[in-house]
Amino acid sequence: MKNIMSLAKRSATYGLASALSIIALSAASTASILFIHQPETPSELLKKEME
Repeated sequence: MKNIMSLAKRSATYGLASALSIIALSAASTASILFIHQPETPSELLKKEME
């Protein structure tokens, strides 16, 4: 019985660690994509709008 509980705790710990790492990875990758991809309007288009 003790061996089964130890195995269950280990499985739960690994499962929780895996879930948290997936959440952290998805949050970090989404934030970096949004930070890197900040489209700027080309200056040629801004000059045409002002004329």
